[in-house]
Amino acid sequence: MDAPTSRIIITDSFDTIFEEISLKFPQCEIHRIESDDFLIEHAKEAVAKATLTSEKERIIALCAKKFTPIAQNKLLKILEEPPNKITFILMTPSKAGLLPTIRSRLPVENRLETKEQTLSGVDMERFDLAALYKLLQDKRRIDAKEARKIVEALAKEAMKSGRYKMDEELLESFAQSLRLLDMGTVPLFILSRIGLKLLQRKL
Repeated sequence: MDAPTSRIIITDSFDTIFEEISLKFPQCEIHRIESDDFLIEHAKEAVAKATLTSEKERIIALCAKKFTPIAQNKLLKILEEPPNKITFILMTPSKAGLLPTIRSRLPVENRLETKEQTLSGVDMERFDLAALYKLLQDKRRIDAKEARKIVEALAKEAMKSGRYKMDEELLESFAQSLRLLDMGTVPLFILSRIGLKLLQRKL
């Protein structure tokens, strides 16, 4: 049976990778420490788990969108000289947020999924108030992440169609829509807002 190896995995699908690890190494005891921001307290927890006495091989999975520099520095020594039967797997969407000292200690495996292009579902040639209403009905339960993809798709499709006056004001409206979504504005409000802006610019 394969032995686990410490590494950095670049991914935005922590659950998928974690499940793969669990299936591949059923003999191991697996600990998962996850947070949007990996802070010093998470690093201390990881070190504490790694130094516990156990007969079983253990994998400690550290999953975060961002690893703070102070937390990474706290992990340096134990990553360089992990205790016996301990494997560290760091998961994060971008290696750019990892310190060179961390990246130099562990091999990097890129497991970012190729994202399928999101389409708005709108016929930009025939876009009108009825089509906007249908879009809002179809997307009334979407979250901010999905709304962001649709806003980006609307911008690309409007440009590609050549049927809209893509002036500076409209482009700024798209950029502002993305910023508002990041700030927690209701997705349906953003879609209705950008839809009306598009209708105003239709040639």
